[in-house]
Amino acid sequence: MTIRFSMQDGTVEVAQYQKVPIYLHPAFFVTAAILAWPFWHTLSLRGLGLAVLFIAIIFASILLHELAHLEMARRYRVPAQRIDIHMLGGLVQFWHLPHTRRQDFAITLAGPASNLAIGQVALALLAIVSRSAPDMIRIGDEFVPGPPPHGFFERLVQACAYLNLGLCVVNLIPAFPLDGGKLVHLVVEERWGPRNATLIVGGLGLVFACVSTLVLIGSAISGFPIWAPPGFNINWRAFQAARHGRGGWDMYAFQG
Repeated sequence: MTIRFSMQDGTVEVAQYQKVPIYLHPAFFVTAAILAWPFWHTLSLRGLGLAVLFIAIIFASILLHELAHLEMARRYRVPAQRIDIHMLGGLVQFWHLPHTRRQDFAITLAGPASNLAIGQVALALLAIVSRSAPDMIRIGDEFVPGPPPHGFFERLVQACAYLNLGLCVVNLIPAFPLDGGKLVHLVVEERWGPRNATLIVGGLGLVFACVSTLVLIGSAISGFPIWAPPGFNINWRAFQAARHGRGGWDMYAFQG
């Protein structure tokens, strides 16, 4: 297909899936470059090669997460409008809401489940490729097994495993706009209504946003900054709106 560039928001339509356009935001590469820092910071040819391939894995992992949402939604005849891959991950927008709460729950859970499955497959593959015997090294007058070899492919598979398991865990955090927040919102909303659900998820989101900020500061001091959702602003807006009597997941987030 022809790659289309939008002057309005700077996105690039890179592909379509079942006639659903997939848009890539340039800011995605900022986050991807930060995540690939352990590979490319040495500026070696091997490191740069690993970084490029790892960025491709990041894109594919996020895209598969969104496609898992989309495929589960198709089972329930909920059509998707578009998929966006951006700085904070991914987003799939649907033309309308699922027909039942159970369908909504299944569609939401499909994303993290896909990353968990990919991570487990990568770990299994890593166990297979790591079985090669380590080199023998000399310590004094004795030869002892050295550390296990870390080949090019092995490092890439290891990074893929950690990335996808991390995506699964982060997406299950109960906060806006993450899948874990949507799951908690659905459970609470059924019993206590959308306002209380938004109040609880927004409040939890503020707590986790503060934890994420502290982790970022601590890791930046150590020389390797680590940031993960949720963001503070979206959860603050949701929390404040719920305090004033307004609530509802789709006021603040689509399917992430």
